[in-house]
Amino acid sequence: MRPSPLVTAVRKALVGAGTPAAGETLVVGLSGGPDSVALLDALATLATQGGFRVVAAHLDHGLRPESEGDAAFCAELCRRLVVPLRTGVADVRDRARRERGGLEQAARRARYEFLRAARRELGAAAIAVAHTRDDQAETLLMRLLRGAGRDGLSAMRPRSGDIVRPLLGVSRAGVLAHLATRGLAAREDATNRDPSFMRNRVRHELLPYLEARFNPRLREALSRTSELLADEAELLRGLGDAFFARAARCDADGVVLDRQRLAEAPRALARIALRRALESAGGLRGVAALHVEQFLRVARSKAPGRRLLPLPGARAAVFDQGEIRVTGRTPSVTYAGSAVSEPGVGPEQEAEVRAW
Repeated sequence: MRPSPLVTAVRKALVGAGTPAAGETLVVGLSGGPDSVALLDALATLATQGGFRVVAAHLDHGLRPESEGDAAFCAELCRRLVVPLRTGVADVRDRARRERGGLEQAARRARYEFLRAARRELGAAAIAVAHTRDDQAETLLMRLLRGAGRDGLSAMRPRSGDIVRPLLGVSRAGVLAHLATRGLAAREDATNRDPSFMRNRVRHELLPYLEARFNPRLREALSRTSELLADEAELLRGLGDAFFARAARCDADGVVLDRQRLAEAPRALARIALRRALESAGGLRGVAALHVEQFLRVARSKAPGRRLLPLPGARAAVFDQGEIRVTGRTPSVTYAGSAVSEPGVGPEQEAEVRAW
């Protein structure tokens, strides 16, 4: 039987990702929604042909009364497709409270922790998740609205470390067509209609409006844009890594940057170096484009003396003449001069810097 367009697209994506090889295992994130059901079905077919093993992994986030039904549905689907299933349960609401973040972020972290634990236990080559071209378009728009830079606008990649996204070139309509052809059902998550989530407003309000008024093939165009930006971001990242190696050194207390090199470098390279320093000294969680720009503005200023800039995650950057130390903890000493005294920083920006 001739493979469906979705199966053909998944096969091509796996070749591009370089995984899995014959004899290897691939963990597949399975929510029970249309995208993940279609992905698992396609991979189960390709596994037989390619000699690799597929294991599904389903996490109950504990957010909806019907989540037990989702788990039962996934178990029945896996029996039908003759695919092993790993299951887990997480208290995402409690995690969101503990981490003082949103439910979406907490659910995402719990999900990827679960998937990576399954990959380690199984010795799997990679994890396959079911993001589609529509998800890519939504992600790019959300990040654009938040003021993301080139890296953020590159959105999702076909492969990011141990994560592969074989459906990234497939539309949601293509997913539904595959399910209809195969006679496969899927679960519908009522929260996907909840307007309190930004992604749902982008999906159900903004994207349809833009398609109706400006470009009926907008999802395709946005997906293409993200691919172009990803290629450019990869080139810049290589140049930035080389610059970081020249302009920074790491020690037990964090990262030390050469202030003169940073001031003289092209702004794009300086931004990459600053992000690398922040990543090395505690990670990028909570770091937005505004934070990097404020950091860069202070780094390039000619104000003398020592200055301290608070950073997300109870960190700080200490500016001391020719050096900038980015440390994983805020020094107890108060230094004269702060980021908010920097010329060109208005009251609104001052409030944001103080809130770091």
